[in-house]
Amino acid sequence: MTLNRQLNWLSITAGSLFATLLIISGAQAAEMVSTQATSTDPTLIANHHPGDSSNQLLAARKRKRIKKKYKPRAKAIITTPVNVTQTTPIPAEPTPPPAPVTVPAPVPVPSVEVAPPTPPAPVEAPKAPEPTPPAATTPAPNQFSLSTKLQGQVIFGATGTLSGDYNRNTAFGHRSRLELKTEIGSGTLTTRLQAVGLGLTNQNNPATAPGTPTTPEGNLSWTDGTTTSSIGIDALKYEFPLTPQTQLVVAANAGAADDFTDTINPYFDGDGASGSISAFGNRPSIYYTVQGQGVGIRHKLSDTSELSLGYLARNGNTATPGNGLFGGAYGALAQLSFQTGENSKVGVTYTRTFNSDPGTGSTNANLGGISNNFGLQGSFQLNPQLALGGWAGYTQNQGANGDRQIWNWAVTAAAPDFGGKGNLAGLLVGQEPRVGSSGADPVTGANTTDTKAGLHIEGFYQIKVNDSLSITPGIIYLTAPNQDANSGSAVIGALRSTFTF
Repeated sequence: MTLNRQLNWLSITAGSLFATLLIISGAQAAEMVSTQATSTDPTLIANHHPGDSSNQLLAARKRKRIKKKYKPRAKAIITTPVNVTQTTPIPAEPTPPPAPVTVPAPVPVPSVEVAPPTPPAPVEAPKAPEPTPPAATTPAPNQFSLSTKLQGQVIFGATGTLSGDYNRNTAFGHRSRLELKTEIGSGTLTTRLQAVGLGLTNQNNPATAPGTPTTPEGNLSWTDGTTTSSIGIDALKYEFPLTPQTQLVVAANAGAADDFTDTINPYFDGDGASGSISAFGNRPSIYYTVQGQGVGIRHKLSDTSELSLGYLARNGNTATPGNGLFGGAYGALAQLSFQTGENSKVGVTYTRTFNSDPGTGSTNANLGGISNNFGLQGSFQLNPQLALGGWAGYTQNQGANGDRQIWNWAVTAAAPDFGGKGNLAGLLVGQEPRVGSSGADPVTGANTTDTKAGLHIEGFYQIKVNDSLSITPGIIYLTAPNQDANSGSAVIGALRSTFTF
């Protein structure tokens, strides 16, 4: 009895152990099938939890069937089934084993190839619309912009004859200018308004020289004797480049040679506002023979040489007989200038004139007629504090009163920054235009030769107060006014204050 119980216990124990082993082997096989299934399905991998192998396998099968139904074109990947190895325990007794538990082979899980998403086509940035050119028949307004600069200059001047035949009281007056410079295209239009209110001091005293005309000698550089202070258009010109080396100037009123020509007298020629206080000292007399309306050309031949050509009519704006551009007084100019060093130049000048006198010198040197005028002038900067210069001029004149030979010359010295930065001291010794010889008047038989060679001696000292104001005291000494042996010497004093803005 005891032996039978033991055998029953052993048989029960062996059967329980065998069943346990079968269950464990089945669980391992199911887990392996689940692992393979999840390795081919991203959804199963993401949702996998240990211990849920059987449920996952069923869920996977269901999903695969759905995919197969709705995506028949998907390619299937065949997975090799997993073989489950069964371990049979050795029974303690020859008791027949229970029926083996068969684990069904896993159903192959098809794998679907998912095509990668097609990247969106690149979006091109919208192009800016091209500007529509204006119609050729419709001119665009304001095709170029105008830029105008206003410049101003006022001279207060006091002058009087200190001694000699020019017996005049002291006078105080002005020359006022407003200048508009307008950029038009590549050129500049200059419009200058001017008013003058200062009389001349170099007039002969009727008591000592009755009937003697006023002489141009000793004229001041900033007045023409007008005392009305009337405002009018003075210079009116347009200058523009023809080429990078050529500048063209068209003067419609009050044109002058210095508009297109270098007068080669840098420290003395300030057009009345600076430098010399006299017209004679301002620039060589040959340049005064070319004034009025016309054109001028300034052409740079090389880095050191320049050619100037010009034609101006004294009354070119008047259409009456004996006037106009070609029927009245005129002056034609040609000049070659050469740079001989830094701030040093020489020039050779020729003018052909008709009834266009220099406005300096004796009365006999300003009688009109046809003239061929020749000039040689130069300026040499010896050092920053000293510059020497001068000129010589000769005129062959044919007039109604006979032929004349006219001479003029001058020697100049200038000391820049003398006594202070921006100051200028100047000294000039010369002879204003004088008739050295002449033929007899064909009507009266009179001779127009000047009777004495007089000198023009001038000194001035220009003081720079600031960038807008300079004060210049000066003195002119004429040894024989009007180049006349019957005239006593004369001393003319002047004080000039120049305001610029």
